[in-house]
Amino acid sequence: MADRTRAGASITGDGMIQGADNSNEPVRVLYVDDEKSLTQISTDLLEDFGYQVFCAYDGREALQLFQKEVSGYFSVVVTDESMPVMGGIELARKLKQLAPEMPVVLCSGFLLTMQEQGIEETNIKAVLLKTDICTELPGILERLVG
Repeated sequence: MADRTRAGASITGDGMIQGADNSNEPVRVLYVDDEKSLTQISTDLLEDFGYQVFCAYDGREALQLFQKEVSGYFSVVVTDESMPVMGGIELARKLKQLAPEMPVVLCSGFLLTMQEQGIEETNIKAVLLKTDICTELPGILERLVG
């Protein structure tokens, strides 16, 4: 398991963050994808790396879950780009209004870049092909919340 720490913090053996104030704060990932099998695989992967993962299956559900939780509850959001109801870029735009510092990782089955229309209005920090989730996502999350 890789260490994931924030400034002034260290990782404990159970995947929790030990803050400078000695409080344990898990690294919580909100994972959003309408493909339930991919969501399960990604959840298993991220949990193996010590992350606490919460799933939503479309952008609207994710937004409702995000709004329900206290400010700062989630550490990062990973979202599919193309979903029914609300896509990933629109979700990221709405999340930026609620939490301007919340990092978002956008995943897609298509080759996208950080120059996609609408991304400049979001906190999308990385764009990732779905085929690269297992190999690239843990490292991206390490850079964003580690």
